[in-house]
Amino acid sequence: MQQHETKASKRQLWSVYVFVERQVQEGRSMLRRKRLSQKQPYRRLAGTTEIVLHEFLYLNVTKMHKKNGILYIQIGMGKSKEIHRHDMKSVVSIQVREHDRSGRIQ
Repeated sequence: MQQHETKASKRQLWSVYVFVERQVQEGRSMLRRKRLSQKQPYRRLAGTTEIVLHEFLYLNVTKMHKKNGILYIQIGMGKSKEIHRHDMKSVVSIQVREHDRSGRIQ
């Protein structure tokens, strides 16, 4: 009896960790913008600000590229694809791990 072997995938996949640095003021929620190009009103608020490191894990990444200072990460293909964006000014580091095409877990 032979053991079942998975077929080698034709699509190259990666796991990507993105570490983003943000300034956060204690007791306040982070300001979120609807668009990356939208201007934020600059307000000077009393209190100390801390720099917080956020980590984002993306699995089954099919495409990743940088354009005009923005990092684009595409997950999946076709109708079910998702595109995530990060401003490169706030990205501290990126860790990429390539998946084995044979389907084996390393």
